[in-house]
Amino acid sequence: MVRTLQLTGVWIVLHLLLAPTTLCQENYYWSIQYGTRSTLLGGAVIGSVSDLSATFYNPGAIALFDDPKFILSAKVYQFDSYTLKDGAGKGLDLDFTNLTPSPSFVAFDFDFDFLGADRLAVSLLTRQSANFEFQTRTIDSIDVIGSVPGKEDFAGGFATEKEFNDVWGGLTYSTKISKNLGLGLTWYFGYVDHRTGDQTILQALQATGDFASFTNISNYRFNNLRTLAKVGIGLNLNPLTLGFTVTTPSMNILGSGSAGNHLFLSGVDSTIFQSNYQDGVASHYRSPWAIGVGGAYRFGTVNLHLSGEWFGAIDEYTVLDTEPYVAQGSGEVLRSDLTHEAKSIVNVGIGMDFFVTEQTIISGAFVTDFSARVPDTKTNLVSASTWDMYHISGGVTFPLGKSDVTLGLAYSFGSDTFENSVDLTTDPNDPDAITRVTKVIVNRIKILFGFVI
Repeated sequence: MVRTLQLTGVWIVLHLLLAPTTLCQENYYWSIQYGTRSTLLGGAVIGSVSDLSATFYNPGAIALFDDPKFILSAKVYQFDSYTLKDGAGKGLDLDFTNLTPSPSFVAFDFDFDFLGADRLAVSLLTRQSANFEFQTRTIDSIDVIGSVPGKEDFAGGFATEKEFNDVWGGLTYSTKISKNLGLGLTWYFGYVDHRTGDQTILQALQATGDFASFTNISNYRFNNLRTLAKVGIGLNLNPLTLGFTVTTPSMNILGSGSAGNHLFLSGVDSTIFQSNYQDGVASHYRSPWAIGVGGAYRFGTVNLHLSGEWFGAIDEYTVLDTEPYVAQGSGEVLRSDLTHEAKSIVNVGIGMDFFVTEQTIISGAFVTDFSARVPDTKTNLVSASTWDMYHISGGVTFPLGKSDVTLGLAYSFGSDTFENSVDLTTDPNDPDAITRVTKVIVNRIKILFGFVI
């Protein structure tokens, strides 16, 4: 079934390309920014955050604010574009575009008299998110069974869906250690809701009436509640500001999920039948250690921001630890576990403010967003998005009545190359058909809008 296996590869490549249509943010830590001006500065504000997005970026800075206000930040829409150059053969690109709403952030502080100069705030944010559904189908007369001469009537289809949301809700306490030094802690509860499903069905009818069929279905679902904390120190030595943060790994509280797999092959040289479904499986989900440093210095009408953050590795672990089962066709003992791991990375960013007035500010930034996917990993929770991303953002903040309004744009881009064995334009037995290098090109545009009351 040489040709059938090759066509199966087409569906696999489509899955690798299209599953991460929102950058599969479980691979990236700086894909989503929070707050108004913090968003324009690309999140490079660990030592210079100026609004209540400090609940996330540096809780120690909040105690240094004169007047924390309610903040609502919404990145209205994001447009994603993916191109797989020569993905289906020379001159045959695979393309995908998607327009979706972006995650949001909200935070406000409590003005209690007993707090004195201390600050107490709550925040709700989407830390990671992906939501995607895709399906395609082909009906043709082609030679898909290598051991049988001539063409067969062939029908095949592929469908994939993915929904992943990691939402954090936090309570922040920030206090002044001295006039210029603030210390803060945000205690988060993180809730992950994950759903993914893949289905491939390939069928061929020979001229003799014999029938060949390949079916591969997998479905994973889980939710998980965990907790973690972020400690921050803020230092204001006007015109210099500095910051330091430590984020703890998450601690599992509870969660459950299900795993289902079905693989069937018949009508060719071999027969495969293995099917299993398990529900009520305990789930675990982990976040890494993170250490961030940053600062800013104002030169007259220009304020320069620098930030960097290290994220620790996550050793391979089991998200859904299923029970072994026996394959119906072969008697082989199999498992359908869901696993995860991540490598250590460092992201850096630089931003700049230009003060037209003290209330009207033009801002821009460039930040890195490296993939934490482990090369050649066998884990199956994350996507195949190995490419590193880079974010360029810019916009303006200006007063409108009693509010400060922020408008801006962000552009993200990345690319990677990999060996591609899929080719619909050449003989599948041609060795040159499996030596091509394919390039994936990723682009994203965000429209930014936010306001502070």
